[in-house]
Amino acid sequence: MRFDIVTIFPEIFESFLSTSLIGKAVEAGTIEVNLVDPRAFTEDKHRNVDDTPYGGGDGMVLKPDPIVRALESIKPGNAARAASEDADDGAAPPEPWRVLLSPQGEPLAQRHLDELLRKRHLVLVCGRYEGFDERVRSFVHQEISLGDFVLNGGEVAAMALVDGVARLEPGVVGNARSLVSESHADGLLEYPQYTRPRVFRDLEVPEVLLSGDHERIHRWRRLQMMLRTRERRPDLWGEFTPSGDDLAELQKAGQGGADGGGAAASGAGRAGLDRDATLALARRTYIALLHHPVYDRGGRVVTTAITNLDLHDIARSSRTFGLAGYFVVTPLSSQQELAERIMSHWKEGHGAAFNENRREALELIEVLPGLEQVVARVEERHGARPVTIATSAVRRPKQLTRAQVRDFMARETPVLIMLGTGWGLATEVLDRADLHMTPIEGPTDYNHLSVRSAAAIILDRFFGMRD
Repeated sequence: MRFDIVTIFPEIFESFLSTSLIGKAVEAGTIEVNLVDPRAFTEDKHRNVDDTPYGGGDGMVLKPDPIVRALESIKPGNAARAASEDADDGAAPPEPWRVLLSPQGEPLAQRHLDELLRKRHLVLVCGRYEGFDERVRSFVHQEISLGDFVLNGGEVAAMALVDGVARLEPGVVGNARSLVSESHADGLLEYPQYTRPRVFRDLEVPEVLLSGDHERIHRWRRLQMMLRTRERRPDLWGEFTPSGDDLAELQKAGQGGADGGGAAASGAGRAGLDRDATLALARRTYIALLHHPVYDRGGRVVTTAITNLDLHDIARSSRTFGLAGYFVVTPLSSQQELAERIMSHWKEGHGAAFNENRREALELIEVLPGLEQVVARVEERHGARPVTIATSAVRRPKQLTRAQVRDFMARETPVLIMLGTGWGLATEVLDRADLHMTPIEGPTDYNHLSVRSAAAIILDRFFGMRD
C-alpha cells in the first residue's frame, strides 16, 4: 500500500511515521509513505505557495500551480500495481487516487477506509491557510473531511487516513481478528473491554466474562455492541439491520426488540416517537414529485409524463402519514390539465361519491409548474422557507442518513422532500437542496424501486408508528 502526502509541512509527519505500528509497517515495507512539498514546485525565489484571494477577504489561499505540479509529479508505483487485486504482469500500475482533505468533504467513515484500501495508491493533499484555489478540485478524485469542524491544516486528517487505511492492510495489525469486532467494523460500536484487576474501586468485571463459556461471552458482547450503539449513536443504529439472533438477544434482555421500546431501529421513523409529536412534524412536511428537471436514461434533462398511479399512490401515502401536502411539478400545461382532470373525477365527479377515501387523499395534491413555486407556496403557508431534502437512488458525497435528516426535520421549520421521476433529479435541483438523503438500499445490488415505493418507504421511516 502506497501513500503520497502533499504538504507544505512535511516535518510534522516525522514522529508519526517512525513510531508504533505505522513505524513498523514503514520499516518492514508493508506500506510506503512519501512526502511531497509543493514548495519544491514553485518558480519564485521565495518559494511562495499562497497568495491573497481575488475579490478581497481575510487570509491567504493556496495557489493552484504548485499543488497541481506536485500532484503531477507523483507517478504510479510498481509496488501499488503488484499489490492490486487486479494486478497483471503486463498491466500498467494503477493511477494514484487523489484525495483532497478539506472541511467541505464527505465526513470520514469506516466504509471510506475500506474503499480507499482497494485503491492501493493514495495521494493525500493537505490544505492550509484559507484553503485551496477552487481550481485544484478539478485535479482530485475525492474530498474527505474528518468532521464538521475546522483544523489549522490537513496534516492531522492525512495521519488519520494513513492510520485508518494502513491498519486494514494485512500484516500491519498483528491480530487480524481484532479488526472484526472493533467499533464501526459492522456498523456497531465495540463492546466494553476489561482487564486485571477483577475489582477496581468497587467496580467489578461482569461475571459473564469470567465464566469461561465462550458462546455466552460472544452473545453478551454482541448484545452490548447493540445497546451501546443504540444509546450513544442513534445515527448508526438507524442504519443497522439486526439479524434474527440479534432480535432474540434483545428480547431476552428485555430491550423490546429492534426498536428497544423507544430507540431507533432501521430508520429514524422507527423511533417509537410520541404520536402527537410525529403528527405535528408531518403537518409541516410536504412531498414533491418532480417531472422536470430530471434525467432520462441517456443523462439528458427531460420532462417526464404524469401517470395516474403517481397521483393516486403518493397521495394515499401522504394522507396515511399525515403530510401537509403533495406537490406535482411539471412545466407543461397539457400535463397540468391532465392531472387536474384526473383529480377532478375523484374530488368532484362520480369518483368522489364512489370512494370518499380517495377524494380525501387527492385533495392534498397541488400541481405547480416549478420548484420555485413549490417553495414559495410552502413559505406562504408557514411564514418560513422549507428545508429542502433531495432523494436519490445513487450514493453521492455529503448524503445524510435518515437519522441525521430526522434531526434537521425536528427543528421548527417546514420540510420539503423532493423525489425525481425518470432517472433522477437533475444536478440543478440537487445543487439547490439543503440536505441530501442516502439511498434506500436492500441486501442486494438491485436498486430500481419505483418512485411510488420509494415515497412510501421514506414516509414510513420518518412517520411510521411501531407497537
